[in-house]
Amino acid sequence: MASCALAWGPLVWENPAAAAQEAALHTDVEARVGARWLPDGRVEVGLQVRSDDGAWGEPLLPRKRLLPVRGQHARWRSSSPITYEATEIRVAARRFADDLVTVALRVRTHSGDWSERRLPGRRVLTTHGETGVWTWSSPVDVASLAAQVVAFYGHPGVRAMGVLGHGTPAEVAEDINAWVEHYDRLNGPLGAIGAYHLITGVAQANPTSDGTWIYRLSHDRIATYVEAAREHGMLLFLDNQIGWSDPLTEVKLLEDFLKEPFVHMALDPEFATQPLGVRPGQAIGGITGGQVNEVLEYLSELVESEGLPPKILMVHQFAGRMLWDREVIEPQPGVELSIDMDGIGTPRAKLTGYRLFAITEPSQRPAFKLFFTQDTPLMTPEEVLAMEPVPDLVIYQ
Repeated sequence: MASCALAWGPLVWENPAAAAQEAALHTDVEARVGARWLPDGRVEVGLQVRSDDGAWGEPLLPRKRLLPVRGQHARWRSSSPITYEATEIRVAARRFADDLVTVALRVRTHSGDWSERRLPGRRVLTTHGETGVWTWSSPVDVASLAAQVVAFYGHPGVRAMGVLGHGTPAEVAEDINAWVEHYDRLNGPLGAIGAYHLITGVAQANPTSDGTWIYRLSHDRIATYVEAAREHGMLLFLDNQIGWSDPLTEVKLLEDFLKEPFVHMALDPEFATQPLGVRPGQAIGGITGGQVNEVLEYLSELVESEGLPPKILMVHQFAGRMLWDREVIEPQPGVELSIDMDGIGTPRAKLTGYRLFAITEPSQRPAFKLFFTQDTPLMTPEEVLAMEPVPDLVIYQ
C-alpha cells in the first residue's frame, strides 16, 4: 500500500467572525472517496489522496470494501481501516438505490474511537451507466468539517418576497441565529452557520429602460448586508432573477462584492423568460447549461486571481425546463455548484423534486428551500435532517 501524506496550511484572519465564515465552508482538502459498480452488482469503495504535486494518487483499497447487491440499502457500512502516516481512515458508504451511493469518511480520534461520518460536498455517486469505472466525491479534509448552511431569503423591506424583508439586517440575524442553533443542536459534529440570501436583481412585470426587465438593488444597499454578514460571522448569497438579461452580465455587476470570501452567488431561472418572448412571471423561464458554464468559469477565474476560498454558485430549480442541458455543465476549480430544490408543496412532492434536481449531477452541494407560510405542512428541522442525503444548504423563505 502506498504511503500518503496530508498537508494543510494555517489561515490568519483579522477577526473571529471572518475566521468562522472561512472555517464553515472552506478547508484545504486532500482526500476523496470513490465507488465503482462491479459487473455482479456489488459496489467497491476506495480512497484517493492528493500528492505533493497536486495530482491524485492511485486508489487505496481497504481489505473490506464491498457493498452487497442486496440488503438494507439505508444502512451505513464502514470499510476496514486504511493507514497512512499516523492517520487511520475508514470509508463509509450507504446504498440508497441500485445506482446511487452516499459516501463519507471516518477518522480514528486521539481517544481511539472513530469520528462521526465526515461528508464531502459531492457525496452522492452514481454509475454513469458504466461498470468498473471509478466515480469520486469532492475532496474532504480529514481534520475538519464543512458546516450546514441555514439561510433566510428575501428582499429588503418587502415582506411578501421572503423573511429577509421582515426587519433590518441585525434583526433578521437574530432570527437566523435561532434557527442555526436549532440545527446545530440536532446535526451533531456537522454544525451550522447562518446566511443572508439576498435578492439583488428582481424581475419586473413591466419593461425597464434598459430592456432587461430587472430592478437592481443599489450597491449601497447590498453593502449593508455585506457588512452585516461580516459583523455576525454569517455568509451572504446574492441572488439574481435574470429577467431578460443574461446570467453572466448580472453576476459581473456584483464582482466587487464577490471578492469577499464569504459572499456567494445564486441564479433564479424561473424569471428568465426572454427565450419565451413573454414578460417575467407570465411563464416559467429557464437558462442553459452553457450559461451556467460561463458563470462557473468566471467565478473560478475570480477565485484564482483574488486568492479566494471556494465560491458556491446556487441555481434554483423546481421544473426540468428551468435548467436546460444540465449534462453539458462542467465543474470548475474553486467553485461548487449547488442545485436548490425550490418548489412549494407537500413534503412528499418536495422530496421528489429534491431527488430529481438537487442530488443528481451536476449538483455538487444539494440545497433545499422551505416556505414558512406556503408549504403544506412546513417540514421540521428534524425531518430535514432525516433526508437522504442531508441538504448542505437549507433556505427559508
